[in-house]
Amino acid sequence: MKRPLLLRTLAVLAVGAVLVAAAAKPEAVAVFRAQMLTGKAPVEPPLIKVQIEIKAWTTPEEVRAFQQTLNEAGVDAFMAAFSKTDKGVVRFMYAHGFNIPIHAAFTIPTEKGKKILLFTNRQQWDPGYQKSMSRNLFAAVELKLNEKNKGEGRFYEDAQIRLEPQEGTMVVESYDGSPKIFPQVQEVVKKPEEPKK
Repeated sequence: MKRPLLLRTLAVLAVGAVLVAAAAKPEAVAVFRAQMLTGKAPVEPPLIKVQIEIKAWTTPEEVRAFQQTLNEAGVDAFMAAFSKTDKGVVRFMYAHGFNIPIHAAFTIPTEKGKKILLFTNRQQWDPGYQKSMSRNLFAAVELKLNEKNKGEGRFYEDAQIRLEPQEGTMVVESYDGSPKIFPQVQEVVKKPEEPKK
């Protein structure tokens, strides 16, 4: 009589553990903190903090799948597939700032460090953002970091991108307006956990 009750209890606990694990927020694989010049002083703060959290990097296979969707089903199908992809978030950390989801994220080694390229749909990042009449559909963030994980970056609010399936990446092909400047960028490097004694 007690054995079935014990088995049921264990089953309920196992299901609960699976649900908790599924609901748990995935940990970011990379976090970057930056400061961005808004170009809006004195009406808005001249400099705001930005935090970028990457959940996962885009793979070459994903880029090739995007290209195949674009070739076979057209722009609308590509935009739908791109918009469903969740690679992280760009957080504009001030009173009026919004969070913008990242749909593609790349890390590219350079001679003196690495370059981070992030792509999202073109959208407002604060209530005062003036959307241009451009036909560009995207926004992009480019970070250039040295071997100490420090550097600078740019935020292209109104960009056109190009898929590069051979290399398995994307690039900013063109943009309208002046990009917002990140004069300071720092990757938040987690300290390795000390072994338990």
